[in-house]
Amino acid sequence: MFQSPEEAQQAFYQAFEHNDLTAMMLAWDDADDILCVHPMAPALHGREAVTHGWREILSGGAAMRFSIEPIQRYAHGDLVILIVNEVISVGSGKRVAPMVATNVYRHGAHGWRMLTHHAGPAPSPDAADSSQALH
Repeated sequence: MFQSPEEAQQAFYQAFEHNDLTAMMLAWDDADDILCVHPMAPALHGREAVTHGWREILSGGAAMRFSIEPIQRYAHGDLVILIVNEVISVGSGKRVAPMVATNVYRHGAHGWRMLTHHAGPAPSPDAADSSQALH
């Protein structure tokens, strides 16, 4: 279906913007090892849990627009990891806190599809100080 991970990612964010659960789940792999972590929420494991989570979010009907800024791309075999900044506008253009997302895509019989989406708040510009311990 999707010829590249970037094409699958574009479909993912378009489905999000249009509150379209069917299109959203077409961007996801059919396998039960998928994983989704929404900001500040517990991990959703498996197709059923991920579908339920997106159904809850998309049924809210909030008009969101995404501007995606690439940070890093990693590729190894049939897996590609795309790390991005999500700049999100809600309603009439009000921006919400920026997010960082790690999106993992796997190539299979139906092309490239999402395996993992993990989003969380972007660090503040002050957090760029590398002298701070991360863990």
